[in-house]
Amino acid sequence: MFLLPRSLLLIGAGVLGVSYLIGTGQAGSGFGGPEPCTFRVTADVLNVRSGPSSGNARVGELRQGAEVAATPNVVGGFRDLGDARWAATEFLAPAPDSTCGP
Repeated sequence: MFLLPRSLLLIGAGVLGVSYLIGTGQAGSGFGGPEPCTFRVTADVLNVRSGPSSGNARVGELRQGAEVAATPNVVGGFRDLGDARWAATEFLAPAPDSTCGP
């Protein structure tokens, strides 16, 4: 019978435990959590910026009624949509199933 050293078993158990917590969203916040923050666009066309300011480069747009996943992170009135994408919070309304507030 093949026996593994106790230290190797403890390391393996720790890795599995952390993997489980990350997968279920019990560790950390933002992406990787149990449910994303989901918002609906209220503006006719909402510019998506590369940073949390209207002075940052426009990297896309969202149309009215579109749903978008986001993080809980808000800076200077802009919500972090992830992947270096930001949108003005005043034009984002929490979707009914969202886990984040306005």
